[in-house]
Amino acid sequence: MGETRAAKIIPRAPEPVVSAEPVLSLIERLANNPNLNIEVVERLLAIRREEQDRAAQRAFNAALSRAKGELEPILKKHEVDFISERTGKRTRYKHEELADIAGVIDPIFSRHGLSYRFDVEQEGAQVAVSCIVSHEDGYSEKTKPLKGTADAGGTSMNPLQALGSVLTYLERYALRAAIGVAAGRDDDGRGGDVSPPIGPREVEEIRAQLKAVKRDEMSLVKWLKIDSLESATIEHYKRAIGRLNEIKREVEADK
Repeated sequence: MGETRAAKIIPRAPEPVVSAEPVLSLIERLANNPNLNIEVVERLLAIRREEQDRAAQRAFNAALSRAKGELEPILKKHEVDFISERTGKRTRYKHEELADIAGVIDPIFSRHGLSYRFDVEQEGAQVAVSCIVSHEDGYSEKTKPLKGTADAGGTSMNPLQALGSVLTYLERYALRAAIGVAAGRDDDGRGGDVSPPIGPREVEEIRAQLKAVKRDEMSLVKWLKIDSLESATIEHYKRAIGRLNEIKREVEADK
């Protein structure tokens, strides 16, 4: 009988590791080149950073979109009801507090790798607040600042309390503007005629008149009891223009 020989096993050569990123793979190959051109590598690194930034932005948009899909309208549970000592007029409305918004948003944001923080600037009594929404991959977006005045005049608040009040107010609306969360109603639910929303032209007209009479936007928004000028209706627009015309006449009368 012939001899039985064991089969000779030839080990396979390890396969080269290929980077999932084409640009990074190219940089790795160039790094082994004895005639390395630093300028070319720097340009490739810049391209890679741009690709990473775009990927981070896409991840941010996808996460924010999923988070918004889970958000529900936040009920206005807190009531304000008082009579002005100066004018004798009664003010009554409902609103949500920053803690109410955070209680809804925080767990949903956490699930999707999102977070938010506020950027605050102050110059005298003028306060500006922006909301910065960030994703765990490193991309962030910052809202335009909302401005208000920490004015305790006509109230029982001291200056520090007035500052805390306007900060909380601006943070609440900056956060809502950043993520587009809707406000729900928590009153008797009675229906009524709904005024149509205004467009960009009306918003810009209001802002132009605000600038002309040197008044800040958030004070008017608060007076109208709305979230922002962009959420105003035709009825709000009429009231805003009427109020700004009154202020204009008062200013002209004082000259």
